[in-house]
Amino acid sequence: MRILLFSDIHGDTKALEKLAATPADIYISCGDLSTFGRGLARCGEVLRPLGERQWVIPGNHETAAENRAFCEKFGFVDFHLATRTLAGKNGATHWAGLGYSNITPFNTPGEFTDAQIADHLRVFEGKSPLYLAAHVPPLDTGLDMVGAGKHAGSHAMREWILRVQPAAMFCGHIHECTGAHETIGATPCRNLGKAGFLLEI
Repeated sequence: MRILLFSDIHGDTKALEKLAATPADIYISCGDLSTFGRGLARCGEVLRPLGERQWVIPGNHETAAENRAFCEKFGFVDFHLATRTLAGKNGATHWAGLGYSNITPFNTPGEFTDAQIADHLRVFEGKSPLYLAAHVPPLDTGLDMVGAGKHAGSHAMREWILRVQPAAMFCGHIHECTGAHETIGATPCRNLGKAGFLLEI
């Protein structure tokens, strides 16, 4: 099973064409296909051939309603606040999707408080092995640095990863950390970016 995860396309259809042309069984967009909702339709046309193999969560630049309508229009899976099971070489794997970021200074349409993030993450517990595809990165890591000594991730996300120790966690949101990866406890975590990451399970 090959799973291609990516984030923060922000309307870059050239990058999206490369991703869509990469052979995979499942494609997961971890938020911000658009910028303030603009350009979603163009992205949808590029990804349309993938159909239900394309799972989508909203970033902070899309609302849950926009994401749901987008998925309905193009035949994708709305993966926001959802769980799905995939077969792997060594048995079933469980996947959870959490869109939106934590609160930003930019008044973007897709934001949760840390308390809301914690509440939504609790729903995913009890499944193993569990893989999380989210938009927001964990706080105080190499995945959420916006400048020297400045971090903008979610405290609730970090605490949940440390407590639950999912099999892996994937995120985006902080462009400065694109491609960064770090292990939190025993959980490998990665900030995806538009180049994406191909996972084989």
